Amino acid sequence: MPAFATRIVLAALALLALGALPVQAARAATDDADGARVIVKFKALGPLMRAARERGDRGPQQAATLAARHGLALADGRMIDARSQSLHGDRTLSSAALAARLAKDADVEYAVPDERRHALALPNDPLLPASAGAALAAGQWYLQPADATLVSAINAVGAWALTMGSASLVVADVDTGVLFAHPDLANKLLAGYDFISSTSIAGDGDGRDADPTDPGDWTTAGQCGSGEAATSSSWHGTQTASIIGAQTNNGIGMASVGYNVMVLPVRVLGKCGGSDSDIIAAMLWAAGVSSVPIANPNPAKVINLSLGGSGTCSAAYRDAINQITAAGVTIVAAAGNDEGLAVGVPANCAGVIAVAGVRHVGTKVGFSSIGPEVAIAAPGGNCVNSTGACLYPILTATNTGTTTASSSGYTYSNSSSYSVGTSFATPMVAGAAALMLSVNPALKPAQIKSLLQSTARSFPTQPQGSSVPLCTAPTTVAQDECYCTTSTCGAGLLDVGAAVAAAANGATPTAAITASATTVTAGTTLSLDGSGSTAPGTRSITGWQWTITSGSAIASLSGATNAATASLKTTGIGSVTVQLTVTDSTGLQASRTQAIAVTAPAAPTVGIVASASAVSAGTAVSLDGGSSQAATGFAIAGYQWSVSASPSNLASFTTATNAATATLSTLGSSSGSVVVTLTVTDSLGQTSSASTTVTVTALGPTASISPSATTVVAGNNVGLDSSGSSAPAGRTLTGYQWSITSGSAAFSGSTTGSTATVTTRAAGSFTVQLTLTDSAGAQASQTQTITVTTAAAATGGSAGGSGSGGGAMSAWWLLALALAASGTGRRRTGRRSR
Repeated sequence: MPAFATRIVLAALALLALGALPVQAARAATDDADGARVIVKFKALGPLMRAARERGDRGPQQAATLAARHGLALADGRMIDARSQSLHGDRTLSSAALAARLAKDADVEYAVPDERRHALALPNDPLLPASAGAALAAGQWYLQPADATLVSAINAVGAWALTMGSASLVVADVDTGVLFAHPDLANKLLAGYDFISSTSIAGDGDGRDADPTDPGDWTTAGQCGSGEAATSSSWHGTQTASIIGAQTNNGIGMASVGYNVMVLPVRVLGKCGGSDSDIIAAMLWAAGVSSVPIANPNPAKVINLSLGGSGTCSAAYRDAINQITAAGVTIVAAAGNDEGLAVGVPANCAGVIAVAGVRHVGTKVGFSSIGPEVAIAAPGGNCVNSTGACLYPILTATNTGTTTASSSGYTYSNSSSYSVGTSFATPMVAGAAALMLSVNPALKPAQIKSLLQSTARSFPTQPQGSSVPLCTAPTTVAQDECYCTTSTCGAGLLDVGAAVAAAANGATPTAAITASATTVTAGTTLSLDGSGSTAPGTRSITGWQWTITSGSAIASLSGATNAATASLKTTGIGSVTVQLTVTDSTGLQASRTQAIAVTAPAAPTVGIVASASAVSAGTAVSLDGGSSQAATGFAIAGYQWSVSASPSNLASFTTATNAATATLSTLGSSSGSVVVTLTVTDSLGQTSSASTTVTVTALGPTASISPSATTVVAGNNVGLDSSGSSAPAGRTLTGYQWSITSGSAAFSGSTTGSTATVTTRAAGSFTVQLTLTDSAGAQASQTQTITVTTAAAATGGSAGGSGSGGGAMSAWWLLALALAASGTGRRRTGRRSR
């Protein structure tokens, strides 16, 4: 950006901070009660603008055209410039939804909600504003926009117009620990850790532990070295923590740079300071790089180091800083308070944002160290006058106790309680980095440093004839107040508002997906919600686009895919990945994916209805599988019938076996059971089977025997006739078999015809059997018993069989019988014997 443009942007931010500031995106509200309102800019080379130029229009009034194209109720608002106008819609769409619709028009360059802005009041912390009657007349002057008097003020209020910081953003304050009971730090401190390993330094009676409470770092004379004076407790960590994240707009005390950001207190300094080993271990733990001694549940994105000492950066510091910055954590460190001498450790380590201190007028404050390692300068506090009240100190939270904690309070401007030092300039930069990350979480440490430097305001120039010299490269000679150069005090004066604006301008929106479920059964339609997506700063989300990046074979998006919500219909088994791409009001985009696991639903159920469960052989059985069902959302896609019979030739299908219905024909004359199985396949490819059993009873011919007589005299023949036999309908008799199953008799002639003749031999009885076979191979048998008598027993009855000339006895034969019974007969017999 050209320098003059940068100045215009910065001037605008300063004016906004003083007057009608845009509120945060979360608080900005579109005035949708009277209908949607949007700002539309048309493409210069689009048909609408070409036509407008040909007509000589001063500006666009395209409501009617867009309304007809999109089926919307639209009215023209004011023209903004030659290609921009406002448009008004009805209450059926929100401003954001209308903007999203119109942004897709081929003639539209962009469409954004026409949001309402409100004056932004300063936080209500009573110590923030200047007041002639207050203990600190200038108030928290360093948080205000810069002006001719407050040249080095950091314009935190301008940054708050863009973001008040994210409560999820953690800044670690590696210092003396904190006083958790201070009312301006309540609910702003996370559970930190005490890394002081030496009990003599710790002052709390033990070594490392999970309690970072500051017990006081007071010392007695000579405790820290021969000739060292006694010191009161500094409550230094409480002071620096309050600059980073004191509760703001809570009606008490002070405001902080970070506003809503959270502070992680990490104790490394105690009586007489702290050791590098403790400091380095604490830095690694605070960043979440190390889990020694325990895992840090709240890793920081920014580390504030308001500490240091002389010397060069050691390999141990270099190694730790490399690990921390590689993890994406920004380190901010104080240049030191060595009155114009070289920057101390760890601020002189590569990868650290080193901070020098300046006076309210923008010159280097006398105590600040300087050098090429400094990245940027921020107010370190200064008093101006050598006696009386300190006019421009840095307000901090503190405690009135000189050794152990007593009452909570603040540092003011009296001669015994004011705060100055690069220790207090440093947390201003740490707070600025936290606000930058709040609007652009993707920023890396190097990018944060670069943006801080590129947005820094220039140092004031040395007036001709000034008694205050230019700052020079540090030597062993002290330098008090001097006019900063970019080689001694960094790139310029910290401007938090400009740095946050620059971070927001380069920030992409954040896409968020909330799914009604992440594991569903196939056939389920689930809801996807992208309304949690956010845009940085005062920007808004104007467009949503849902797509399936993998698994489209088993799922599809139903309904609109360009709204904040969408529906996903699953039709198969596996995994599907949905992507949401959001576009903000500046056209920047971001995407987020969500994987959905799709499991198998219940297998299909099989239903078989048979026309009969028991039939006679030869009877057809109808089978119906139409009552089979698939899980909700699916259908039965295939049927397969099979049969298992005993004996195997007992039944077979006479119709297709791959339809919902089938016909089974029972065959032969055998009895047995037939197991019919139906396997169904649903539209997912899942199969299920079920069976039903049909009992088959044999059905054969009917055998009938008609004998010529049922009682015959031995020696006579009996005729047998099967003409009364029959075959089942549709069949014929194809085989005859006569046999004698008991008694003394014999066939004369064929035994395989429809008739047969039996010759009797002796008195008694015999049984004849006829076995018939029909054209289906079915058989049936019938028996007939015949009684055989002797001649003497044959009285009055039939004395002859078939072929004996049967009939009643002749008269002569009766007469002979009579004579035999009389004496005449005996005499005749006697005569013969003579």
